[in-house]
Amino acid sequence: MRALAGVALIATALAVSPSALAAGKLDKSIAALKEKGFTGEVLTDGGERHVIGIEPPQRWVMGSVTKQIVAITAAKLVEEGKARWDDTIASRLPAFAGHPSGAVTLKELFQHTSGLASPEEGVPEGVIPPYRARGRGGDVLTPCIVPPTGERGRYRYNNCDTIVAGAMLEAASGEPLARLVARAVLRPAGMTHTRFARRGEKTAFSASNGRVEVAGYGASAGLLGTADDLVRLDKALMSGKLVGEAQRRILWQGEPSLGYVALGTWSFSANLAGCKDEVALVERRGDVDGTQTRNLIAPALNRALVIFTPQPDFDFGEIWQGSGATYDLASAAFCQ
Repeated sequence: MRALAGVALIATALAVSPSALAAGKLDKSIAALKEKGFTGEVLTDGGERHVIGIEPPQRWVMGSVTKQIVAITAAKLVEEGKARWDDTIASRLPAFAGHPSGAVTLKELFQHTSGLASPEEGVPEGVIPPYRARGRGGDVLTPCIVPPTGERGRYRYNNCDTIVAGAMLEAASGEPLARLVARAVLRPAGMTHTRFARRGEKTAFSASNGRVEVAGYGASAGLLGTADDLVRLDKALMSGKLVGEAQRRILWQGEPSLGYVALGTWSFSANLAGCKDEVALVERRGDVDGTQTRNLIAPALNRALVIFTPQPDFDFGEIWQGSGATYDLASAAFCQ
């Protein structure tokens, strides 16, 4: 695999004509999904939709796709001159003045290399952490301000990273996060059905029977929306409607030494069935309260693939291994 770099420069050369986006090219892969017992919704940028075994909800739980959207929001603020990728936590948030992690940067937060404590730590197995338990309010930053438990510079997935990043963006812009994300991303992309979950709101396909407060995830995983809106996001991002080429390069620069993590996504190149050359991919996954999400972009091909399932244990496989549901669907969507 190779990190995605300079993809905007080759997009024109590799673009596929609209006539190639024929409906039904996912049929074989969808049939295989059904045999595996998959239920959910699959949608491509070409409008091919497959709904299997469920009635799509008004809004899916987007989970950690929220992190991708908050990262794009950060890139927009950087373009506007209101923030910098090397802004430190302490420079934006007084609560981190003198904190051991005060020098961690905005970029490190989106790469999950901050070393911050995780809000999941110390919580017994089977117990919902307080920050996302129904009926528990309070400052969302509280579990993130405790002394760090990780090593700065080493990758460790952690919801506090994006929660703190979101607070930094609020401070930099002077806008509440929900309003800022709507201004910077949702409205320009035409994502009319996407918003942050509200306190006490019941969400679709809740594996916890409503005990998880999705709103408690905030910047880390608190958005609700539709498959159509995610496709709109991907198209707007690839077209330059949300941020320019320079910021897209930064967002999509996967770091090989960190497992190809980029900013709010993973960015890598992989061999797909039907494509002669490796395909540069940007992937974001979500997994909150029983709903799994896959948002996959092939920028140089101007293609996108969105998957939602209410099956928390469905095995999508790994694209880089050359097999599994995501690999099969991506091969069909991007290379056939």
